[in-house]
Amino acid sequence: MWRETKYRYDGKYFSMPERNVLPKPYSQPHPPLWVACGSPSTFEKAARLGLGALCFSLGSPKDFAPLIKLYKDNIKHAEPVGAYVNDNVACVTQLVCLEDRQRAREVALTMGSGYHTSLVFRYLDTFPRPAGVPEWPALIPDPTPQQLEERIASGQRIVGDPDECAKAVQQYADVGCDQIIFGVLASTLPQDLALQSVELFGREVQPRFDKDPLHSTTRYRQAALAKSGGARAAIT
Repeated sequence: MWRETKYRYDGKYFSMPERNVLPKPYSQPHPPLWVACGSPSTFEKAARLGLGALCFSLGSPKDFAPLIKLYKDNIKHAEPVGAYVNDNVACVTQLVCLEDRQRAREVALTMGSGYHTSLVFRYLDTFPRPAGVPEWPALIPDPTPQQLEERIASGQRIVGDPDECAKAVQQYADVGCDQIIFGVLASTLPQDLALQSVELFGREVQPRFDKDPLHSTTRYRQAALAKSGGARAAIT
């Protein structure tokens, strides 16, 4: 639909008569393609189709290790549905990065993360509800101080001072995660603290890991552009 002026499809589950689907992407090649992943079969399918894998990290990085390995093993043999292979795994988690590690914990304990996680399971109502997750409208309680410490230690939550946050990020890097996305305002975290947290993380933690000024997806798109001959070369 993005690449062809005249597009039609006749399949098992749906059919579409010939149409010119608009709008088309302005930049060439098209923007990176991603798919939300939660089960081993979806990680495998994403890799087979050359799509980036986007996953919510409700568990620890260790829990994602076999899923990421499955993806990385299969992406080597991808037959991309797009113009290029987007070899990327991105995990979504929370961030509270402050100079005062105790203050970061106090914020993390009072920003309503239990309510947000409850909404995630309500949204994913076609998934089996894990043991211990109450049925809506009952809510998952916010973590106790002990539970939060356990989640920080396992990398499940990136909370603390810059050194602690870097240790958590390293756990994601060690299992092959390419990107981390922070749902910074998916809670009651005040905006000023969110900005302070993101700025401190960007200044003190990100440079320890992000050494390449060019994003991997930009490299994939540039290679695809060169291969295709380079018409309308605005990659943004």
